[in-house]
Amino acid sequence: MKATFRLVMVLFIVCALAAGSLAFVNAATKERIASFAREERLEALRQVFPEADDFREVVPGREWEALKAGQRIGGVLAASIQGYSGTILSFVGLDRTNVITGVKVLSQSETPGLGAKIAEERFLKQFRGLSPAEVALRRDDPAGKIDAVTAATISSRALTVSLRRSLDAHLKGDRK
Repeated sequence: MKATFRLVMVLFIVCALAAGSLAFVNAATKERIASFAREERLEALRQVFPEADDFREVVPGREWEALKAGQRIGGVLAASIQGYSGTILSFVGLDRTNVITGVKVLSQSETPGLGAKIAEERFLKQFRGLSPAEVALRRDDPAGKIDAVTAATISSRALTVSLRRSLDAHLKGDRK
């Protein structure tokens, strides 16, 4: 009985020390990790709206105003959707006339060498200068201006549909 009690006490102490260590490391790195995340988000905002010198969050985590010298010159919207292999998160910039200024894929887990090509500049540059009505794959919509990545139609379609949904919701004034 004493051996069992000792074993339980040793395991309890080891678990308590491990939990305490993890809590300490979490507390010590929490702000630094948050700071890196803010910087990464700001860099992505700048990539989709390079003319802006500042951004103001309008809807937390979903919509930002793009500002230049304190004046609104457009906005940035977040978009997400389930792709072929996982969730695709992206940003799309819009100027005041609702023309796309840029698109950035923030994260995706599509098939390397195929679907992952949706995050490459060669694919993303097709969106620049388009109106929301033109954001569709050519093979899906006669008004569409986007060519799918070869052998990655599901991923191409997923990104295009998510951007179109975000743009349409924004134009309708839906800020959920």
